[in-house]
Amino acid sequence: MIKPFYIALLLTGCLCAEEVFDADFDGVPDSIDECPDTPFLHQVNAKGCTTVELRLPDETDLDSMTMTLSSGYQNNDDLPNYLKQYRTKVQLNYYHNDWAYSIHTSYHAREENDGLGDTTLKVRKRFRPSDDLRLNLGVGIALPTYDFPGNRTDYKLYSSLYYYPEEGVSLFGGFNYTFVQDDEEMGPLQNKSNFFFGAGYFFTQSLYANLGYGYEESKYVEEHAEHSLSVTLFYQVTDMWFVSAYYKQDILDEDIHDELYFNLGYKFW
Repeated sequence: MIKPFYIALLLTGCLCAEEVFDADFDGVPDSIDECPDTPFLHQVNAKGCTTVELRLPDETDLDSMTMTLSSGYQNNDDLPNYLKQYRTKVQLNYYHNDWAYSIHTSYHAREENDGLGDTTLKVRKRFRPSDDLRLNLGVGIALPTYDFPGNRTDYKLYSSLYYYPEEGVSLFGGFNYTFVQDDEEMGPLQNKSNFFFGAGYFFTQSLYANLGYGYEESKYVEEHAEHSLSVTLFYQVTDMWFVSAYYKQDILDEDIHDELYFNLGYKFW
């Protein structure tokens, strides 16, 4: 049952009918609506409850494979002569039960030269403490396919938490840590950590947006940490195709740290 159709019917054919109260405009009268506050445009069943669980793509599929192509740029004042890079990224994800496996690499272009970025392999395990809570823990390895002085294999730890307090709303946060193994060709290096948190909302079953804050240390000891705001827009075009856009901006200093990417994804099954 689709709400826009119900609204049109209400305006055209029900004006002469007996008055029926339906506060959330889902087509089910309040007198029998077991879910009285379903978000606008959600499909509902005869009881007025959403028929599709609203979750982010990597939080819903228990057995699937997706591929995402990304194109965009990033600025980073920390790297002399490497200020702005235009990048094309490829990521392949496989989900099975509560395990996820991914491989990610990129190709960059700048004025001096171009080439591959690092290639990252990641394994993640999902835990479900409750129906509304997801905890993800993972490990990864960044292979030094990026042609950069002193680049070596790095090791990564990942953690994230997703909470859905009510239908259509998501809260998230996480902490990651990188064991930096690069040679100190351009100055003293350190292991780096970053954490993030934010909130999102499903405007419809296909359209999702979130706003987040992130803190990320630089691997260079003498460089400051980055404080950033980010926004993500996600749209499910069909059952198989999806698109998204991501923008991040450093907010606490005059250095240039920002990135923008447009993403096109396909779900094989």
